[in-house]
Amino acid sequence: MRLFSLFAGLLTMIVSSCQQPDKKTATAPTDSTQTVNIIHPGPQCFTQIMGKDTAYLEFETDNEVVTGQLEYKPFEKDKNKGTISGTIMDNIIEVDYHYMSEGIMSVRKAIFKLNDDNIFEAKATKQDKDGQPLFDQDYSKLQFDSIPFVKGNCR
Repeated sequence: MRLFSLFAGLLTMIVSSCQQPDKKTATAPTDSTQTVNIIHPGPQCFTQIMGKDTAYLEFETDNEVVTGQLEYKPFEKDKNKGTISGTIMDNIIEVDYHYMSEGIMSVRKAIFKLNDDNIFEAKATKQDKDGQPLFDQDYSKLQFDSIPFVKGNCR
């Protein structure tokens, strides 16, 4: 009888391990480093200080649409200031930056990652023939500045 109970238990384990998981209870793996942020209505303002250089980012969102202003003030160099417009999805803000620098109007792409009350700017992997930054299309491979834009009061 004891041998029969052992055999029945072993058979039950084998059968249960061969069954497909119930699709209703299966969950997709999650990235534990992913932070879900909620963008509150109204202007969101961030400042980055890198040595004597400063940058200022202000934006608002309407669903996934982002609009705002971006300004870079490098120490003892010409500043550039302009507007941003683009999208935000999964804490990644991708915008076109229209700015004036040295009297010339220019446009370039910029990507930022929102993480709590900080925003990190993506570093371009290379530049195209016109000097425009190129970013990896796989956002998980993007490299970001180590010094963030920190959320603060709007000016």
